[in-house]
Amino acid sequence: MGHDHGNVIKSYMQVFYALGVLTLLTVGAAKLPFPHEWGTPGDILHVSIGVLIAVVKVIAVMWVFMHLKFDHPMLRFFVYIPVFLFCVLTFALNFLESWAYTR
Repeated sequence: MGHDHGNVIKSYMQVFYALGVLTLLTVGAAKLPFPHEWGTPGDILHVSIGVLIAVVKVIAVMWVFMHLKFDHPMLRFFVYIPVFLFCVLTFALNFLESWAYTR
């Protein structure tokens, strides 16, 4: 018993274009002109924006290429929880490291 996955090429191309646009957004976010006086908070914003965009890219790839959109919701739960915890850990370490430099 399989699922009808429909036109997979169309889904793949949509993700491809989305990844391209999100990559350009990441590059643009890295160039955002935060005031120099902000110092470390400006750096934290650059990294945080980049990580948020990367998370969106990861979810798009997981949803389409790992076929999570066709899987049981419980399986999705067990896939997304580690991704969420990774994001929390990444942000926590980013803020803790920058806090250590400023104190």
